[in-house]
Amino acid sequence: MRSGWTAALSLLVVLGFCVLAIAVILEMRSDRWAEATEAALNLNRAVGQDIARTLGTLDLALLDVAERLQQDQGVYRERLLHTPVFDRAATARHLGSVMVLDAEGVVVSDTGGIGLQGLSMADRDYFRVHQAGPEAGLFLSRAFIGRSSGEWRLALSRRWNRPDGSLGGVVVAALKLDYFRDIFGSLALDPGGRITLLRQDGIVLMRMPEEPGLIGQDLSQGTAFRAIPNAAEGHYRSISGRDKVERFYVFKRIEGLPLILNLGISIEAIEAEWRPRAFVIGGTTLVLVTALLAALWRLRLELGRRQAAENAARQSEAEFRLLAENTSDIVSRIGSDGIRRYVSPSALRLIGRDPAQLIGRPATEDIHPEDMPAVRTEIARLRTRETEEAMITYRSWRADGTEIWLEATLKVVKDEASGALDGVVAVARDITERKALETQLARLARFDALTGVANRRAFDEALGQEWARCMQAGLPIALIMVDVDRFKSYNDHYGHQGGDACLRVVAATVGATIRRAGDLVARYGGEEFVVLLPETDAEGAEAVAERLRYEVEALGLPHASRGLECGVVTVSVGLAGMQPASCRIARGPEALVEAADQALYRAKQDGRNRVMRAPQIDPLGPVTVA
Repeated sequence: MRSGWTAALSLLVVLGFCVLAIAVILEMRSDRWAEATEAALNLNRAVGQDIARTLGTLDLALLDVAERLQQDQGVYRERLLHTPVFDRAATARHLGSVMVLDAEGVVVSDTGGIGLQGLSMADRDYFRVHQAGPEAGLFLSRAFIGRSSGEWRLALSRRWNRPDGSLGGVVVAALKLDYFRDIFGSLALDPGGRITLLRQDGIVLMRMPEEPGLIGQDLSQGTAFRAIPNAAEGHYRSISGRDKVERFYVFKRIEGLPLILNLGISIEAIEAEWRPRAFVIGGTTLVLVTALLAALWRLRLELGRRQAAENAARQSEAEFRLLAENTSDIVSRIGSDGIRRYVSPSALRLIGRDPAQLIGRPATEDIHPEDMPAVRTEIARLRTRETEEAMITYRSWRADGTEIWLEATLKVVKDEASGALDGVVAVARDITERKALETQLARLARFDALTGVANRRAFDEALGQEWARCMQAGLPIALIMVDVDRFKSYNDHYGHQGGDACLRVVAATVGATIRRAGDLVARYGGEEFVVLLPETDAEGAEAVAERLRYEVEALGLPHASRGLECGVVTVSVGLAGMQPASCRIARGPEALVEAADQALYRAKQDGRNRVMRAPQIDPLGPVTVA
């Protein structure tokens, strides 16, 4: 009977190890797939939002021009393409010509500066779809090669009507496909990955990595496209009909646009990190199971059930010490009084301290004072049995005084007889490199890569925070907008590298002019910068604006291009000031930005290289600029 019970117990233990190993392996695989899915969805959403924001802005501009053309029937079409709506878009890096076509598809006005007037675009799909009827709304064309530029482009178009409802013409904005190429090219795809932008009818607009002849092809009958559900976003697995590779696809329909973003990740890339770990766990489990079977067989032959249990306990303890003493993490046994009872030898390698120096001392003595409140909170939760396990992250010091970040997992240990708290087992690992990387990534997310000043996201956050602070304190706030004069012609003359160098110099000069710690210089977009001045009224901001305008001009950066006299780089400046405490609605920050932007536009109109101040801001009414 004793032999039978021993055999049964052995079989149950072996099965338990196998089931546990399989469960861990499957859970690791599930976690890896969940991480890959979440990362791909987030990447698709971020790229989709960027595309939606850019094309949405162009659509608003097209809609504004179409409505004005419909009101005055094209009489002022030349002037309409140079309204403030298009002034900024016209200098965008990837925007081609903006055209107005008449009812026959002939170009009657354009902003491209390449003589398109008089050319017929009647054969283009972006004209024919509006010629067929008024139902199209915003239409995105197939990708095409520009007749004059030879570049791949995508046309966005809207129809405008005569009073009788008949076709008056079409407003068209051509966007270079380099815009999508730049976005996709910045993504770190795995070797077998690909990202594709398609129209809803399956027409390819862009794919990375690029394939010759793929742009413009119809993939609506392909296996990957036909597998896309009708949901707004989701994922599926499919074997590509082009290279016969099975991929995990994550798709997103871009909101408000007839576009689909489809990101494909090779199954091999997703599981590449999981498989070696699965082999290690499976092999280790096999070795442990084999060793356990051998030990149980010997115990069954030589000892009774009680002696076998004692030997198994001793072997288990030896295996624990073997793991604890050979792992790269610090394993500690801490009593209920907070004193270390055991510290693994890895403490010498990780923090430069001999375990014997640490045993018998408080476990919290080397924790950074700033991190102690959070650590005490987790310890209190363990003491009150609110939780059985906790993870804490804190700073400590190596023996040589170097600061180190540690991440420790604490698990409650209970007294076997009474079930009372008998301390914790702590496993700590060095995460200093990970923390440094997180800090670097956080900084990169808030600074413009080209100029080194804060980016638009950081500016928006700072504006909201400073607005709330100044409102509560009853202090004024001012905003300065700076735009490099004739930057497009500068870029055309000196090239993109010269233009980038110019922007870096201007950003550095503006940043050097702003001396207060609470002020913020940010790149607002393109060649435009903003300066946020909390606790500053309009008069003070005007003095700062005039100084930075002078400093940029004093640089003497040459600015010479065809059709212009030789000169130097200058900037136009618009500013506005406001008392947040007098603002009765939530659009105060937007009103401040709008006023400064209109003042900047007026400065450009009045001859550039000047400062223009918005004299009055009414948060409840329109912004006026003298």
